[in-house]
Amino acid sequence: MKFAIRDDDLNYFYTPKFIEDNIKDIWDICPFSMSAVPYIKGNWLENTKMLEELGPKNVLDNVIRKIQLDNKIYDIANNVELINYIKQKIDEKKIYLTIHGIHHRNEDDKLPELKNNYSIGAEFYTNRDLTKELKNAVEHLENIFDQKITIFTPPQNIYNLKGLEAIINNKLSMCAYLPSIKVLINTVNLRGPINYLKYFKFKIVNRGTRTPYPYVINSTRLKIIDHRSLQPRTNIEELYSDFESVYKQGGNFVLSTHSYGFNHKMKDIDKTMGIIIKEFLQHVQKKDNVNFVTLDNIINGGQE
Repeated sequence: MKFAIRDDDLNYFYTPKFIEDNIKDIWDICPFSMSAVPYIKGNWLENTKMLEELGPKNVLDNVIRKIQLDNKIYDIANNVELINYIKQKIDEKKIYLTIHGIHHRNEDDKLPELKNNYSIGAEFYTNRDLTKELKNAVEHLENIFDQKITIFTPPQNIYNLKGLEAIINNKLSMCAYLPSIKVLINTVNLRGPINYLKYFKFKIVNRGTRTPYPYVINSTRLKIIDHRSLQPRTNIEELYSDFESVYKQGGNFVLSTHSYGFNHKMKDIDKTMGIIIKEFLQHVQKKDNVNFVTLDNIINGGQE
């Protein structure tokens, strides 16, 4: 088994201390595939705190308007201390960079109506062609960090066909929840009947669960790996169960999270996310034949 951690939202507002305080004990077990937002729009610290305190169901139009008016762009390149720190950790093989959108802000004239999600951040659930903007954002990160960017993770973990086309047009692989069967067939173009049969069988066997598809979807247009999220509202028993299911199949397991929230309390357990992820990794460590890797290792060398 290959096991990776996807960590979203690296941006201008991060500091080396902020990262060290949250994950320094964890990346000694597993490197972090940190997904960066090159041009975060608005004061990310204030806006994130406000949204999380409200919850997606309570974000009303006045809150959305307040965030939309906060449209200053914060270029990650302007945080020199952070850049130097991340480059050092890339050299030490503790961090691998992916890209997490452009601004992490949906700028459609009308925001999408999403259930239990923050539409204001769903940048790639869009009616706009983001191909050129994404290309520029990828090149920007590559120039800053001296690392090739090959993997995209969608802001708010959601995208539609228009957003997917921009990702495909930039020849990026993706770590994301898998698209619908219809999209896989008509847009992604799975290679050969075996890929289809394997995927359909997995979906039938695991119907009603959150168990991530444990193999790389290798299509004619892009590669995708599924993931399992860890958030304050995550059911921990289900997380462990999903891992055990993937482990028995000898597949790949990607745990997605937000390290800035590791000090947040879990909804149903009197523990923080940081404690939960450490306990989970200790459990994974006890298993035979588990390799802790970065996302590129899974996508470029993972089992299909």
